[in-house]
Formats: sequence, C-alpha cells, structure tokens
Amino acid sequence: MRRALLNWLPPAAVFPLLIWGWKAYIAAFDVPPNLLPQPEDVLKHLVFHFTRGDMLRHVGVTLHEVFVGVLIGAAAGVAAGYWVARSRLLERLVMPFVLIVQTAPKISIAPLLILWFGLGIESKVALVVLVVFFPIMVNEVAAIRDIDADLHQLLSVLGATAWQRFAYLEFPASLSWLLSGMKVAVTQAVIGAVVGEMIGSKAGMGFLLMLGNETSDINLILASVIVLSLIGLLLYLLVAFAERRLVAWREPEAEPELPRSEERRVGKECR
Repeated sequence: MRRALLNWLPPAAVFPLLIWGWKAYIAAFDVPPNLLPQPEDVLKHLVFHFTRGDMLRHVGVTLHEVFVGVLIGAAAGVAAGYWVARSRLLERLVMPFVLIVQTAPKISIAPLLILWFGLGIESKVALVVLVVFFPIMVNEVAAIRDIDADLHQLLSVLGATAWQRFAYLEFPASLSWLLSGMKVAVTQAVIGAVVGEMIGSKAGMGFLLMLGNETSDINLILASVIVLSLIGLLLYLLVAFAERRLVAWREPEAEPELPRSEERRVGKECR
C-alpha cells in the first residue's frame, strides 16, 4: 500500500502544475474560451454531461466495443501465435500478410469495415480485433519459443499429451508475455474503437468527438478526450493489477553483481 502511494505521489504533484500552466497560458496569450476554455469550465461541462446528458451511455458503448474486441482479438492472437511458434513454414507463409494488415493505417481500414459490417457495433469490434491481434500474437510467439527445450524433453519423457504440455508448461510460461502484450493492446483497443466511431457511428465516445467538432463545442471535445484518457489509464492499470496477481510466482530481477575488487572495498568500509 505504501509503495503504491509513493508511485502516485509524483503524478499527483505534477497535476496542479499542469492546471496552473493551462490557466497561465490562457491569461498570458488571452486565448478566447471557444479555443481553450478554463479548466473549471471543462470540469463543469464534464459533470453536466455525466449527470444530465448521455455521456455515460456513450462510455458504455465504447467499453462494450473494447471488451468484445479485446476478447476476440486476444483469443485469435494466442491461437495464431501458438501455431506460428511451432511451425517456421507457417511463419513464413502467414507473417508477411499479418505485417501488411498491421502496418496499414487503421483509419484507412475503418471505412472498409463500416462498408462491410455497417454502422453498428460489428465494424468497431472488427477494428479493435485488428488492433489487438498483432501484439498478442507476437508476444505469444516469443513466449513459446523462449521455453527451455529441456522442459519439453522432460514432458516427453513423462509421456505428456499435447493438451497437458500446453496446460502445464506452455500456457503458464507464456502468461507473463501475454499480459505484457495486453497492456499495450487494451490502450490501442480504445484508439481503434474511437477511430471506428469517428468514421461512422450512432453512439460512442468517437461520436461525441465528432459531434463536438461539428458544433464547435470545445468543452465537449475536451471532456471526451479526458474521459477517453481515463478509460485507457484504468484499463492499463487493470491489466497491470492482473499481471501482479497472476504471475506473482515470477522471480524478481536479480541485482547486478559487484566486481570482486568493489566487493572487497565495500567489505572494508562496512568493517
């Protein structure tokens, strides 16, 4: 608990400075409120949209798209990464096409998905799946290939089946890698869902961003950006918490050893 509080102290100390810098910039350059409002005005609009508006419904739509897309994308990434890791031939056949899809700008793929799946949740989920799939697959490939060959030989000697090999060795060994990839995937999933909503949707945080842009409502835009940032942060912290709980058995990083001459010098100082 104490360590967690110490980790949050620096950001908590910097936050008032950011607010002060925001207000100082407006005062120094006489920025009109239609371009950059005061922080308290943004907060008022944020509270208004949550209490009297329908921002909570839009947040729910975006989170629904993110959760469904992450589940499908992570499952597909684990399955694809597992088989790619076990077959070099499959890697040479599949990876070029995976890289082509991954390097294509997602904002250029979004119109195609909307054309194919419509303006509903399906097109946004498909975009989230594309965003999540690659980091999970790459981490799964690295995790499976990082397993010590002696452990595989030991299971072979014990007569383990393919399912037992996966359940007792490969999946536990890859869990840490997968959760590290998930921390990247969940934050990118929010971006993917919002991009899809901005291209074409009837609800969601991306819809609110476009609505604020079309109506020149800077307060709505900033409030939506703040909410999206908090969503991404909370999802990242949730995965980080799961990582600490699920891979608590992982050995801590060893401290670097001192040279022998340095050890003797430190020993003399201690005496």
